[in-house]
Amino acid sequence: MHLPKNIKIDIPPPTVTTKYPSQQPSYDPANPTDLSTFGETVECPIGYVVHARSGDKGCNANVGFFVRHEDEYEWLRSLMTIQKMKELLRDEYSGNAIDRFELPNIWAVHFLCHQHLDRGINSSSTYDILGKNLGEFLRAQYVAVPVKFLNRGRI
Repeated sequence: MHLPKNIKIDIPPPTVTTKYPSQQPSYDPANPTDLSTFGETVECPIGYVVHARSGDKGCNANVGFFVRHEDEYEWLRSLMTIQKMKELLRDEYSGNAIDRFELPNIWAVHFLCHQHLDRGINSSSTYDILGKNLGEFLRAQYVAVPVKFLNRGRI
C-alpha cells in the first residue's frame, strides 16, 4: 500500500479465503406462493409493475427483474420460473439453457440466457446485439398482474 511521502506499509494476504463455484447455481422458486392468493388479476404488460435491466456477456444475455414492494417480490419470484421466462421470450427463445436465481434482499429475480445473442456482438444476426433491449421486450409481455399492485400506480 502506498501513502503520501512514499511511506509504504506491507499488508499480508488474508489467511482465510473462500473458493466460490465457477457457475452460479440455477433454480426455480422454492415453495412458490399460489398466484391465486394475490387476488383479482388483469392481463397487462408485466412492466406495469416490474422494472428490468438487461445486458450481455459475450453471446449470453442477462436480465434482472425487480419490484417496489415486498409482496410484489413474492408474486414475482413465484411467477417468474424458467418455464415462464421461455414463454415470455416467445420466438426469441432459441432452445438454449436459461439459468435463474433470486436476490431477495433487493426483491429481484435474475436470468442468464445462454447463447441468446448468437455468437456475440460481432456476429449476432439479431437486432439486439447487446442484449440491452431484452428487459424492455420482456416488460412488454402480458401476464396476469394482481389488481392491488396496479392500484399502487404503474411504473
